[in-house]
Amino acid sequence: MTHTRIIQFAGNAIQLKTDSTEILGAVDVHFAHCLGSDENLVGEYQVRAGEEASPDGQDQFSISKDGADLFSKLSFEQVLFHLMQDGLTQLNGASSTQMVFHAAGLALDERGLILCGKSGSGKSTLTAFLVMHGFQYLTDEVISYPLAGGEMSGFCRSLLLKKGSAFLWQGKENEFDGKGFYLFKEGNAWVAPTLLNASAVRGSVTPRVLIFPTYKANAEFQTERLSPANTLFRLLQTLVNARNLPNHGIDAASQLSRQVTAFSLIYSDLEQARAWIQETLTTI
Repeated sequence: MTHTRIIQFAGNAIQLKTDSTEILGAVDVHFAHCLGSDENLVGEYQVRAGEEASPDGQDQFSISKDGADLFSKLSFEQVLFHLMQDGLTQLNGASSTQMVFHAAGLALDERGLILCGKSGSGKSTLTAFLVMHGFQYLTDEVISYPLAGGEMSGFCRSLLLKKGSAFLWQGKENEFDGKGFYLFKEGNAWVAPTLLNASAVRGSVTPRVLIFPTYKANAEFQTERLSPANTLFRLLQTLVNARNLPNHGIDAASQLSRQVTAFSLIYSDLEQARAWIQETLTTI
């Protein structure tokens, strides 16, 4: 029996068809807040379970995209990784009415927070820590913001935490098991935001503060308020769909840079960073 799910972001959608209840179950948990209707489909993925298991006893899967075969003999974990990465790339690349930034999105009451950072900057770890301490979660990966302004939304998948963030879940594996926690063999984990905060999930919010955070072990805590021009320069480096937008998104990104209050942040202590972010967000 073939099952179908629609995953949405930034005004577009991809369709997943699979005969695997295992894959379906993982999608229903880890993309639970991204599921929707088939409007504006930009890609179709089909995942099939193999008839024979691999020598290590693991199921083998194949993936096709828009009718063309992509991969075969994939493990369950490889399928999940590919769907997360390639599917999101499809959604990002198709958006032409909203700016898509490589950034985390959170909210505290009605105040939106954007955390912009490259992979490895500690963005997802900081996001998870803030969610654990009462912030609401939009995404840890990409946000979308309308060209005309308004509220930002996020790709509200499970958080993807690298093994260096294991301290956030160590000792809770049994408590989390089967409720939205999946530990990959290499030590990374998918963690449903509701495991960290039962009321974490947020659909959209108006952004008020934008931070470019960098984690450095043993670093002295440093913050710097950024000018709109500096903010725009940094923000454009995280704009992933610029080629689809009028004037490459510069005009709309400039408006956002003037709307928010922006900072750079260097930290080594998560609690110190959380306290400063919370105070900043509530006083500006």
